[in-house]
Amino acid sequence: MNDAWHVIAICALGYLVGGIPVGWLMVRWQRFGLDVRRYGSGNIGTSNVYRHAGFDVAVVVGPVQFVQGLAPVLIARFLGFAEGVQVLVAVSAVVGNGWPVYLRFNGGRGVAVATGAVGPLSYAGFIGLLMCYAWGAIRGRIALAVLVAYVILPVVAFFFNGVTVALGCVAILGLLMLRRLEGLPDDTRTYGHFWRLAWDRLVFDERPGRPLMGPRTDPGVNAVHK
Repeated sequence: MNDAWHVIAICALGYLVGGIPVGWLMVRWQRFGLDVRRYGSGNIGTSNVYRHAGFDVAVVVGPVQFVQGLAPVLIARFLGFAEGVQVLVAVSAVVGNGWPVYLRFNGGRGVAVATGAVGPLSYAGFIGLLMCYAWGAIRGRIALAVLVAYVILPVVAFFFNGVTVALGCVAILGLLMLRRLEGLPDDTRTYGHFWRLAWDRLVFDERPGRPLMGPRTDPGVNAVHK
């Protein structure tokens, strides 16, 4: 079951399942064709969906995205794949959410999918993530809490689950940071101040022209296809 073709197939499943743009689909279905990518952060994840489509849509999107990360890893485990392959499936699901073939390889931040994918791999790491999220929610610093959570995660995974899972968590951290930095060269050409923009993107997940609420005003909004 762990030969190359089976591994490729289960990783492809992780990518395709993780990449289903649930937030985008739900908003278009429930809000008369509204494209959530044109508003706020431009993200198709739970937070932006909540702000621009409402709680009733977001309360479905969040858990479903969590399952998009959880299910492929559990399927790989059920089918008898080794731990290393399960880690690859988890990483593939996060890649799928961030760079989905369904939306021309420009998707979400991957946090909910990553949280679901980490769950079966490291119970201690999963609990650590939830604790950081709770701290962020209380302090109103969700983006910072997510960063802290995934920086700490590989260390926790190393001590409780070993090198393989820890390396997978490092890969997931790298993918989440790449999503935060998406479009940074374009923003720098438009607004200047590369290092300040990079800091705001990595730590606070903030981009110029993308307000917390309301339509986007950055030049990149014109690249969003209906």
